[in-house]
Order: sequence, then C-alpha cells, then structure tokens
Amino acid sequence: MKRKKTLFLLISAVLVCSAATLLSCHDDDPEPNVRRSRHTIFMYIAAENTLGSYFRSDSLEIANALKLLPDTVQVALFFDNTYSSKLYYGLSKHEMMPVKTYDHNVCSTDSAEMEAVLTDVFRFFPAEHYGIVFWSHASGWVPSSYKKVRRRTFGIDNGQRSSQTDEGPQMEITTLANVLAHHPHTDYLFFDACFMQCIEVAYQLRHVTDCVIGSPAEQPADGAPYTQMLPELAVGNIDNALRIYYDYYVSGPGNRYGGSIISAIRTDKLEALAAATKPLVQALFAERTEVKTGDVQYFYPVIDSDVFTQYFDMVNLFYRRCPDDVFEAWRKTFDEAVTSQYISRYWPSAARSWLQEVRDPAHCGGVSIFVPSEFYEDLGWNAVFHTYDWYVDAGFNTTKW
Repeated sequence: MKRKKTLFLLISAVLVCSAATLLSCHDDDPEPNVRRSRHTIFMYIAAENTLGSYFRSDSLEIANALKLLPDTVQVALFFDNTYSSKLYYGLSKHEMMPVKTYDHNVCSTDSAEMEAVLTDVFRFFPAEHYGIVFWSHASGWVPSSYKKVRRRTFGIDNGQRSSQTDEGPQMEITTLANVLAHHPHTDYLFFDACFMQCIEVAYQLRHVTDCVIGSPAEQPADGAPYTQMLPELAVGNIDNALRIYYDYYVSGPGNRYGGSIISAIRTDKLEALAAATKPLVQALFAERTEVKTGDVQYFYPVIDSDVFTQYFDMVNLFYRRCPDDVFEAWRKTFDEAVTSQYISRYWPSAARSWLQEVRDPAHCGGVSIFVPSEFYEDLGWNAVFHTYDWYVDAGFNTTKW
C-alpha cells in the first residue's frame, strides 16, 4: 500500500473531451472566460512521485461528481506529474476540460510556483467561497531538509525523474501557511494525504481557513471517494463528507484496507484550545520532563523511528497523563474545536504491512500532537518545533523543551 496520494495526470484519457478541448492553453494564450460561482473547489494534485498512477481512479470519481454538483459550484484542478503540469476546469453536468498547460515543469512544492498556480485559480475561477483539496504524499510538520530528517511535510516533486521515486523537494507547513496567506480565505483545507491532522499543522493554518480536514494516520493511496464527498463539501456539509470517507473504508468498497481515521478542526476555536492546553503542558512537561507515552495511542507504529514521529493522539495523551477532572474540562474545549471525529477500530499501516489497532477509541480524538523527547534532539525535531506557533501558544516554550 502506497502512502497517500498523487496524480496520474492523464485526465484527458479518463474524462471524455473533444479534440478541440484537448488543445491546452499556454501562458501566452488568451485567458479563459471567468465565471463567478458561489463555491470553487480547487484540487491541488502534487503527483510527481510514486503516487502518480493512483489518480486515474480519482479522476473518474471527480468526473462523476460533476454530475452531482449544484449549478453554483465549479471545480478547478491543478495536476502536476512526471509528464506535464496542467490546470483543468469543470462545471456541474459538464466534462472536465483543460484550461492551461504550463510552459515549464512546475515544481508543485516550490512556494513561488504554488503562488503562481493559486493566482491563476483565483483569477480564472472567482467565487464567494473557496475550498482546497491538497492531494499528495505528506507527513505532518517536521521539515524534510533538517539534519538527518528524511520525512516529508506536504508533497514531493521529483523533477520528472520517474514516477517510481520519492526524491525531491517538499513543502514545509510554515511555508504553505505563508503562501495561502496571500490569497482569499478558504472555507476548508482538506488534506487527502497521510499524517496531516496534527495540532501543529492546523494551528499554523488557523488564519487562512475556517476548517482543516485530514487524518493523523497513514491513509490508503486510493484516497477519498470524491464522487460522494465533493457534493457534500460544495454545500458545506463537512460532517457528512467525513462520514462518507469513514464509511467508505469501514463498510464500503475500501473496507479491504480495514478502516480509517479522519477529523475536522474549526480554526476559530484553536486559540481557545491552545489556552486550555497550556496549563496541562506546563504541568506535564515542566523542567524538560520526558513524558511517558508507552500507553498512549499512536498513529505511526515504529517506535524510535528517525523518519517519523509517533503521532500520539492528543486526547489520549491528556487522558492518560492528567487527573480526571482536569481532562474532562479540557476535553470539552477540544470537542468544540474538533467538531467531527471518525475513528475506526483499525487503520492500515504501510510501515508494518498490517492493520494497527486503536485501543480505546472513546478516549481518542483523531488529532495528533508532538511529544518532545531527548531521542529527537539529535534529529533536530525539538528545535524545529520551536518555529511553530503551537510551541509558544500551548506553553511548550515555558518548559525548557
């Protein structure tokens, strides 16, 4: 099982287009006619990596979703793989059609390149509301370029070397937040990618979106069931969209994978959550205390990995380590921020090639948290943690970590 997504860009082979529409526009061609809609769903597909072939099925799902979308909704899709970089456009009950072929190999994880693509999207497809789907490999918040760290944050762009390699630049979450800050605020950011539902990620993105959707764990490369999900996202039914995702992997066609974990975070409630978390952090981590985590639910099964942290469930950490009354008061604030939590008993792990178990779903929240450790010191992860807003606002900066 490949870790989460990237695209196979032959959408034209999947979506039936006329010979005329298959002629893509170049940068010096006339711009497409803009159409203002109520809602634009923008899908950013960073597929220049080992996930490239997995978008073929997703493109069919997106084509079918167009038949179900309200007339007030439009879909824009940027697809970058080892062959080309293109921008597509779809309307309700119409086919997806190419709008622009970029005249160079776009590096989908470069901030300037992403900036340019977003500028095109917001110019070509204006709307009252926007939502963005980020589709690729991903792994939370630790920069891939730091010391020995080999993990990725969002995306991999291998420079068109091969669809079978995951070598190439990735994008840090602090960079992603800065890029998005230059563009219209979004209703939601949906990471169809592994490990992205970290509190550190959501908190860093709190000023650019109303809602962050994702999983704290590994996700199958098959990705989201877009035919059913996109119509729900288009009208703001976030909880319904997450229920569809969950059911697909628990009792639907994706149940061969064994389950899934997904949640949604309201960003307007995150600063209250940070304030509620701060006294717990100060009590548990004071004077550089190394908090015990042996009984805490994790979402990456390889202990002492120098590639990934263990992605400890935030709720389970405080449930295990805090007095009951303290935990219950804190949990209310958490539930106000994390409005949808779908947690199956098992989830699939490529790291171990078998199902992993959620031991106590009732005391898990579907959002991970970084637990600093001396083990991470040489890897540089504790130091990088200092650059995130969560480190300060949740009180870690007062603990000598």
